[in-house]
Amino acid sequence: MLSDMPHLRLVTDEPVTEPSDVDATDDRPRLSLRLLMAASGRCSCDDCLRAFRAGDKSAGIVSVTAPRQRITAVR
Repeated sequence: MLSDMPHLRLVTDEPVTEPSDVDATDDRPRLSLRLLMAASGRCSCDDCLRAFRAGDKSAGIVSVTAPRQRITAVR
């Protein structure tokens, strides 16, 4: 998902405390995985986020199928 958007970088869990910790050559906007998943139309709940981080690349994909047409009346 992030490989399609090389202009962004993910926020890590590690806090940045000193300016020397920040890579000066990387000025791309920082983006959380939760926000990235929501922006791409995926579910970004805790369970889907954990599943995606664990390697399930289909986590959070909401599948919408057309409802089956049922017979409501017989002539």
